[in-house]
Amino acid sequence: MFIKFIKLIITVSFWLQAFAAPVILFGLLGLLVYSKGENYLLIAIVLLGIGVVAGIVIAEYIRRKVGLDTFFGRIYGPNEMDEKLKKKN
Repeated sequence: MFIKFIKLIITVSFWLQAFAAPVILFGLLGLLVYSKGENYLLIAIVLLGIGVVAGIVIAEYIRRKVGLDTFFGRIYGPNEMDEKLKKKN
């Protein structure tokens, strides 16, 4: 039971990481647009909404096709070049 809970926490954490990247990107674009003037508030909100939708789509795509733990394991784990360099020394 406890292991399932820990696995759920890790999965949610990975999902939020995959979700956050487009939300932050589009949020910063919305902030940039909004900084041009208050007349652009609607465009900034739409950009943030696009970021949220894109974040959900990307996170779910990764979860279903590759697996969140596999995806982030490839990113954060040691790569083959590190191992080859260690063997040469």
